[in-house]
Amino acid sequence: MGEVLIKYRVMPVGPETDLEKIAEKFKEYIPDHGRISVSEIKPAFFGMNLLEWGVVLDDKKGGGEELERKMRETEGVGSLEIIEMGLI
Repeated sequence: MGEVLIKYRVMPVGPETDLEKIAEKFKEYIPDHGRISVSEIKPAFFGMNLLEWGVVLDDKKGGGEELERKMRETEGVGSLEIIEMGLI
């Protein structure tokens, strides 16, 4: 098939959470057949920031479910939602 792009919106547990540290941790979870497409900290609300983070994976090899599970379990992650997903 090809490659799939998955973009996530990551909300921290609080305003003091280091989103750069979370983004670095996420890099460790990427399978060998994947790469980062975006990693950007953006303002959210009331002094909070969010992390917009995306990955490109080989569609045939999969791995998205395992990646997402690890991301959700990462210390400091309050919520995680997919904001975009599609073949590229």
